[in-house]
Amino acid sequence: MPGENLRKTGKEMEDLAADYLSSRGVRILERNFRSREAEIDIIAQQDRTLLFVEVKARKAGEKSGDGLEAVGSAKQKRICRCADFYMHEEGIDPFSTSIRFDVIAITIPDDTKGPSPEKEDSRDCAVRWIRNAFPYIAYSRAKPHWRVW
Repeated sequence: MPGENLRKTGKEMEDLAADYLSSRGVRILERNFRSREAEIDIIAQQDRTLLFVEVKARKAGEKSGDGLEAVGSAKQKRICRCADFYMHEEGIDPFSTSIRFDVIAITIPDDTKGPSPEKEDSRDCAVRWIRNAFPYIAYSRAKPHWRVW
């Protein structure tokens, strides 16, 4: 099934991103954390900073742009709300904790001859870590935000 193969590739890209961060001294706390609003691919810690990381993979030469362009303002708001939920669940005060929203943009090499199993190797992918990819967007409802979950 086509969707099944796509999900497998997505998981492999998230594994590649987690390995990339770990090799740079980042401690992975959670993977695929979900709330009703969104999912955060990787939650990690670097020194005293809590990182919320979105992983985006694109094929080289795609017209849809690179991974950073795929995280628009609506997606940013959903990620921030999910981060709020995570911090609430874990008892983390967002005002006394350094938090950052990053994007791992993975570029998959373009295969002009069509896909082949031996060509789809994650070592050939270009990984770019965009720190501070977007700012924290505070939830703007009058009622406490955790009531929506």
